[in-house]
Amino acid sequence: MKTKRAPTIRSKLLLLVIACVVPAALMAVTLITYEYQRTREQLSQTLLGTARAMMSGVDRDLASIESSLVALATSPHLAANDFHTFYDQARQVLAARAEDDDINIALLDIDGKQHLNTRRPFGAPLPVQSQFPGLKAIYEDGKPVITDLFIGQVTLTPILVIAVPVYINGKVAYNLNAGIFPQRFEELLQQQKLPAGWIAAIFDSKGTIVARTREMERFVGKKAAPEVMENISTNNEKIFSSTTLEGVTVHTVLSHSEISNWSIAIGIPNEAFTLELRNTLLKLILATLILLAGSLAIAWMIGGRIAASIRGLTGPALELGRGKKVYVPPLHLREADEVGASLMRASEMLQKAQHQANHDVLTGLANRGLFDEIVNQQLALCERNQTSLSILYIDLDGFKAVNDAYGHEIGDQLLCEVAARLKESSRHSDLVARLGGDEFAIVMVGTGLKDAAFFAEKLVENLSVVYVFGNLSAHISASIGVASYPDCALTSDTLLQYADRAMYQAKGAGRRQAVMAPPAERM
Repeated sequence: MKTKRAPTIRSKLLLLVIACVVPAALMAVTLITYEYQRTREQLSQTLLGTARAMMSGVDRDLASIESSLVALATSPHLAANDFHTFYDQARQVLAARAEDDDINIALLDIDGKQHLNTRRPFGAPLPVQSQFPGLKAIYEDGKPVITDLFIGQVTLTPILVIAVPVYINGKVAYNLNAGIFPQRFEELLQQQKLPAGWIAAIFDSKGTIVARTREMERFVGKKAAPEVMENISTNNEKIFSSTTLEGVTVHTVLSHSEISNWSIAIGIPNEAFTLELRNTLLKLILATLILLAGSLAIAWMIGGRIAASIRGLTGPALELGRGKKVYVPPLHLREADEVGASLMRASEMLQKAQHQANHDVLTGLANRGLFDEIVNQQLALCERNQTSLSILYIDLDGFKAVNDAYGHEIGDQLLCEVAARLKESSRHSDLVARLGGDEFAIVMVGTGLKDAAFFAEKLVENLSVVYVFGNLSAHISASIGVASYPDCALTSDTLLQYADRAMYQAKGAGRRQAVMAPPAERM
């Protein structure tokens, strides 16, 4: 913050007295023009932020379904061609996800033959040549596919598919897909509770309407309005004017997702948009009239206004006391700006100190204190939302030998590399922490015991890959204990104890493995 050129209190008083003489009409015109443009831009940015949030919610929902399919695609029943048992497993996965009762799971081979579909009893006749956009691409590049809207051969209704490859002996043998009805996304839109008169719609990559807040049954499967189609093709965020399929002229914002290649548009009817701006203008005109009537009293009120600027430092000072990050906007007084700059510098130092207090200095991971705090917070949410949480307790095998043989510098580098692999292997929603020495832990929110144990087994292999530091190489492995809420324990302390106990069982069983805590016990 620059303070040397800011006016002093005395010079500010002189300028304010002079400002009383400036023609009120000129000030009113300038203020109204500026406020009109500012309000319009603010409404547009607010609308765009809402569209981004809604698009993010759609992406999270699609990613959650894709993650479940990826985990299900690793089932050993597929490699054994035991489709009947896999069918039961798929039904169990859907039953465990109550929010996915509108989804069906199907297994197709490269020729498009459906081997099972949870929408039909096992063994019931199914299409022998099912095709949907992107089916061949799965077998060519082995990447998951999110299709555009199409008519399903089993449901005979509009549907879209998320498909993932199924690898057998290193090759893509099948694709496992989840069929999703557009009504699921209509519910996501309705959950936003947009103001009356607003219109929101979700479009696939080709501009086909997937869901809509108005007249869903009438418009689903149809192409977007021409202006919207033109802007969807650019794959960028846009603010523009358009006409809806009902013929309503709306002020529209468009948000595009690079993940799903879908878009969301929200429109406010121009009448509602201009009405809000008209009300703002009326308020500004009234404020201008009041300013004209009170111009003679401004001089003696100046001192109070300056005092109010000084009092503007009270809020940031209180925020600093609470340990929050402080920002003090320019207060247009040199003395006040200097104090504000000092508050911001103190805030930066406090934030840095808090970060150091909650994170491991060597690896940058969360430390034990932050780990315990996050686990307690997440357990409270799990209890409220009836969801699961898993903890992986990780202890490195052979670290001491490497540290003794190569020295602490190599040992520290090894710990940093282990931390990096843990972060790379984990999801963004997981918390990775160093508890001390060569012990680490991972909190996996929304993950049950079996899924966490499966992840832990893969993590053991990842951590056991040789570590290379210049001309030196180090060989270590990891023993991991897995415990879950509510299967194993109900509190953070007992949950960590169970994970720790399971880790020592892994150590005793020969190391380099993951062991699950027994679900039935309670401490």
